[in-house]
Amino acid sequence: MKASAPDLRMQPQMGRSRSLTWAGYAVFVWSIAYMLPHLYWALDGRVGLSLLKPEISASPDWEMINWVASGILTAAGLLGITMIYLRKRSLLSWSLLAVIVAGCAVATSHGIYGVGYRALQIMGVIETDSGPFDLKQHAYVLWDLLLFEPWFAIEGILLGVLGFCFMDKPRGKRIWLTLCTVGVLVGLITGLIGVRFA
Repeated sequence: MKASAPDLRMQPQMGRSRSLTWAGYAVFVWSIAYMLPHLYWALDGRVGLSLLKPEISASPDWEMINWVASGILTAAGLLGITMIYLRKRSLLSWSLLAVIVAGCAVATSHGIYGVGYRALQIMGVIETDSGPFDLKQHAYVLWDLLLFEPWFAIEGILLGVLGFCFMDKPRGKRIWLTLCTVGVLVGLITGLIGVRFA
Protein backbone atom coordinates (compact mmCIF):
# COMPACT_ATOMS: atom_id res chain seq x y z
CA MET A 1 0.00 0.00 0.00
CA LYS A 2 1.43 3.38 -1.05
CA ALA A 3 1.73 6.21 1.45
CA SER A 4 -0.32 9.27 0.63
CA ALA A 5 1.32 12.62 -0.09
CA PRO A 6 0.58 14.01 3.40
CA ASP A 7 2.09 10.85 4.94
CA LEU A 8 5.28 11.31 2.90
CA ARG A 9 5.52 14.93 4.04
CA MET A 10 5.08 13.92 7.67
CA GLN A 11 7.88 11.32 7.68
CA PRO A 12 10.84 13.76 7.54
CA GLN A 13 9.18 15.98 10.15
CA MET A 14 8.69 12.99 12.48
CA GLY A 15 12.34 12.01 11.93
CA ARG A 16 13.48 15.53 12.85
CA SER A 17 11.29 15.55 15.94
CA ARG A 18 12.66 12.18 17.07
CA SER A 19 16.24 13.34 16.50
CA LEU A 20 15.59 16.58 18.37
CA THR A 21 14.04 14.66 21.27
CA TRP A 22 17.02 12.32 21.53
CA ALA A 23 19.48 15.23 21.30
CA GLY A 24 17.60 17.25 23.93
CA TYR A 25 17.47 14.39 26.41
CA ALA A 26 21.12 13.52 25.75
CA VAL A 27 22.14 17.09 26.66
CA PHE A 28 19.93 16.91 29.77
CA VAL A 29 21.29 13.57 31.01
CA TRP A 30 24.94 14.39 30.24
CA SER A 31 24.72 17.80 31.94
CA ILE A 32 22.88 16.61 35.06
CA ALA A 33 25.21 13.62 35.45
CA TYR A 34 28.14 16.04 35.69
CA MET A 35 26.21 18.48 37.84
CA LEU A 36 25.70 15.91 40.63
CA PRO A 37 29.36 15.65 41.74
CA HIS A 38 29.64 19.45 41.64
CA LEU A 39 26.57 19.75 43.83
CA TYR A 40 28.01 17.13 46.17
CA TRP A 41 31.29 19.08 46.44
CA ALA A 42 29.38 22.34 46.88
CA LEU A 43 27.68 20.72 49.89
CA ASP A 44 31.16 20.01 51.33
CA GLY A 45 31.42 16.42 50.10
CA ARG A 46 34.97 15.07 50.18
CA VAL A 47 34.81 11.88 48.09
CA GLY A 48 36.55 12.23 44.73
CA LEU A 49 38.74 15.20 45.64
CA SER A 50 41.82 13.03 45.10
CA LEU A 51 41.02 13.14 41.36
CA LEU A 52 41.59 16.89 41.29
CA LYS A 53 44.62 19.13 41.43
CA PRO A 54 45.17 19.69 45.20
CA GLU A 55 45.39 23.49 44.86
CA ILE A 56 41.91 23.60 43.32
CA SER A 57 40.07 21.68 46.03
CA ALA A 58 42.00 23.60 48.72
CA SER A 59 40.97 26.97 47.27
CA PRO A 60 38.82 29.17 49.53
CA ASP A 61 36.49 29.61 46.55
CA TRP A 62 36.04 25.86 46.06
CA GLU A 63 32.45 25.69 47.30
CA MET A 64 31.41 28.78 45.32
CA ILE A 65 33.03 27.37 42.16
CA ASN A 66 30.94 24.22 42.55
CA TRP A 67 27.72 26.13 43.24
CA VAL A 68 28.26 28.15 40.06
CA ALA A 69 29.13 25.00 38.07
CA SER A 70 26.01 23.26 39.42
CA GLY A 71 23.85 26.17 38.28
CA ILE A 72 25.40 26.32 34.81
CA LEU A 73 25.14 22.56 34.30
CA THR A 74 21.53 22.50 35.49
CA ALA A 75 20.72 25.34 33.08
CA ALA A 76 22.43 23.44 30.24
CA GLY A 77 20.39 20.33 31.03
CA LEU A 78 17.12 22.28 31.13
CA LEU A 79 18.09 23.96 27.87
CA GLY A 80 18.21 20.54 26.22
CA ILE A 81 14.64 19.80 27.37
CA THR A 82 13.41 23.30 26.46
CA MET A 83 14.58 23.00 22.85
CA ILE A 84 12.43 19.89 22.36
CA TYR A 85 9.23 21.80 23.06
CA LEU A 86 10.16 25.28 21.91
CA ARG A 87 8.26 26.83 19.02
CA LYS A 88 10.62 27.41 16.13
CA ARG A 89 11.38 30.84 14.67
CA SER A 90 10.49 32.66 17.86
CA LEU A 91 12.73 35.32 19.39
CA LEU A 92 13.35 33.00 22.34
CA SER A 93 14.42 30.13 20.09
CA TRP A 94 16.98 32.32 18.28
CA SER A 95 18.27 33.63 21.62
CA LEU A 96 18.69 30.10 22.98
CA LEU A 97 20.40 28.97 19.78
CA ALA A 98 22.95 31.75 20.31
CA VAL A 99 23.57 30.40 23.82
CA ILE A 100 23.85 26.84 22.47
CA VAL A 101 26.38 27.72 19.75
CA ALA A 102 28.48 29.57 22.33
CA GLY A 103 28.25 26.58 24.69
CA CYS A 104 29.19 24.21 21.86
CA ALA A 105 32.22 26.32 20.94
CA VAL A 106 33.49 26.81 24.49
CA ALA A 107 32.93 23.25 25.73
CA THR A 108 34.23 21.48 22.61
CA SER A 109 37.34 23.63 22.26
CA HIS A 110 38.00 23.38 26.02
CA GLY A 111 37.79 19.59 25.86
CA ILE A 112 39.91 19.19 22.73
CA TYR A 113 42.55 21.60 24.00
CA GLY A 114 42.55 19.99 27.46
CA VAL A 115 42.92 16.45 26.13
CA GLY A 116 45.81 17.52 23.89
CA TYR A 117 47.51 19.52 26.64
CA ARG A 118 47.25 16.75 29.24
CA ALA A 119 48.44 14.14 26.73
CA LEU A 120 51.53 16.25 26.00
CA GLN A 121 52.19 16.57 29.75
CA ILE A 122 51.99 12.81 30.23
CA MET A 123 54.33 12.27 27.26
CA GLY A 124 56.80 14.71 28.79
CA VAL A 125 56.59 17.28 25.99
CA ILE A 126 55.17 19.88 28.39
CA GLU A 127 55.97 20.02 32.10
CA THR A 128 53.35 20.31 34.83
CA ASP A 129 53.42 23.25 37.25
CA SER A 130 55.78 21.30 39.50
CA GLY A 131 58.04 19.62 36.97
CA PRO A 132 57.91 16.54 34.72
CA PHE A 133 54.84 14.30 34.93
CA ASP A 134 54.95 11.76 37.75
CA LEU A 135 51.91 9.53 38.21
CA LYS A 136 52.00 9.58 42.02
CA GLN A 137 52.42 13.34 42.22
CA HIS A 138 50.32 14.32 39.21
CA ALA A 139 47.48 11.78 39.10
CA TYR A 140 45.08 14.68 38.47
CA VAL A 141 46.65 15.12 35.01
CA LEU A 142 45.63 11.57 34.08
CA TRP A 143 42.10 12.07 35.47
CA ASP A 144 41.79 15.29 33.48
CA LEU A 145 42.83 13.42 30.34
CA LEU A 146 40.51 10.44 30.87
CA LEU A 147 37.49 11.99 32.58
CA PHE A 148 37.09 15.74 32.88
CA GLU A 149 38.31 17.05 29.53
CA PRO A 150 36.45 14.39 27.48
CA TRP A 151 33.29 15.39 29.35
CA PHE A 152 33.68 18.95 28.05
CA ALA A 153 34.26 17.76 24.49
CA ILE A 154 31.21 15.48 24.54
CA GLU A 155 29.02 18.17 26.12
CA GLY A 156 30.02 20.58 23.36
CA ILE A 157 29.35 18.03 20.64
CA LEU A 158 25.94 17.21 22.12
CA LEU A 159 25.05 20.92 22.18
CA GLY A 160 26.11 21.16 18.54
CA VAL A 161 23.94 18.16 17.65
CA LEU A 162 21.00 19.69 19.55
CA GLY A 163 21.16 22.89 17.51
CA PHE A 164 21.64 20.93 14.29
CA CYS A 165 18.53 18.83 15.00
CA PHE A 166 16.55 21.97 15.84
CA MET A 167 17.14 23.36 12.35
CA ASP A 168 14.52 22.46 9.73
CA LYS A 169 16.15 23.30 6.43
CA PRO A 170 19.46 22.12 4.90
CA ARG A 171 20.67 25.74 4.58
CA GLY A 172 20.04 26.31 8.29
CA LYS A 173 21.92 23.13 9.15
CA ARG A 174 24.90 24.21 7.01
CA ILE A 175 24.99 27.62 8.67
CA TRP A 176 24.78 25.97 12.08
CA LEU A 177 27.71 23.63 11.34
CA THR A 178 29.74 26.58 10.08
CA LEU A 179 29.04 28.64 13.20
CA CYS A 180 29.95 25.72 15.49
CA THR A 181 33.15 24.97 13.56
CA VAL A 182 34.28 28.61 13.55
CA GLY A 183 33.46 28.89 17.27
CA VAL A 184 35.50 25.79 18.12
CA LEU A 185 38.44 27.03 16.04
CA VAL A 186 38.34 30.42 17.78
CA GLY A 187 38.26 28.62 21.13
CA LEU A 188 41.28 26.49 20.20
CA ILE A 189 43.25 29.48 18.92
CA THR A 190 42.55 31.49 22.07
CA GLY A 191 43.59 28.45 24.12
CA LEU A 192 46.90 28.28 22.26
CA ILE A 193 47.59 31.94 23.01
CA GLY A 194 46.84 31.41 26.70
CA VAL A 195 43.16 32.37 27.04
CA ARG A 196 40.71 29.66 28.09
CA PHE A 197 37.05 30.40 28.63
CA ALA A 198 36.18 27.57 31.03
